[in-house]
Amino acid sequence: MTTSRDNLTPKAFDRKTPQSRPDRIIWTLAAIGARIGVGTDLVRDTLAKQPGSPVKEIGGRYYVFGEDLIAFPRQ
Repeated sequence: MTTSRDNLTPKAFDRKTPQSRPDRIIWTLAAIGARIGVGTDLVRDTLAKQPGSPVKEIGGRYYVFGEDLIAFPRQ
């Protein structure tokens, strides 16, 4: 006897499971800056240092969730 569980693939699981963060992560200062139309210096020296900034650094690399980056200036 086969069940629907036997046919569950990783793609099918992802489609059926709600995602906690559907937006993608933007890595690197250049990519973050390109997303909002500014240079890497402004992201690193200004935006990342603002209170409550969504731009984070881990292991010397900067990242941000795209949705949070767009929402931040609207706060």
